Amino acid sequence: MRKLILSLAVVAFVSFSLSAQVSSSEKNAPAKSVEQQKLEKEKKYEQQKLEKQKLEKQRLANEQAQNSQANNPNAPIVTFDKVVHDYGTIEQHADGNCEFKFTNTGKEPLILSNVRSS
Repeated sequence: MRKLILSLAVVAFVSFSLSAQVSSSEKNAPAKSVEQQKLEKEKKYEQQKLEKQKLEKQRLANEQAQNSQANNPNAPIVTFDKVVHDYGTIEQHADGNCEFKFTNTGKEPLILSNVRSS
C-alpha cells in the first residue's frame, strides 16, 4: 500500500513540475515590442489602402467601359419579346421552364458573358 501511495505521489510531482516548466518558459518568451506592433499596424493599413485603390481602379474601368458603350451609336441593343412570365399555380413535378427570347437590334455584335438565372 505504501508503494502505491509513494508511486502516485511521484507521478503527481513529476506532472506538476513539467506543467510548471512549460508555463514558466511561456512567461519568459520575449513579448513584441511597441515598435514591432506599430510596424505591423502600419503594414496592415498600407495593405488595406492598396486594396481600396485596386477596387477604385476596377470601378473606374467598369464605368469607362459602360460610358463608351452608352456613347456608341452602333452599340448592341437587346430587345426582349417579354420581360415577365407569370407561372400561376404550378403543380408538383410540373415543368417550370420558360424561355425568354431576345434579339440584337443594334449594329454591333452582342456578346453575352457571365449569364446567370435568378
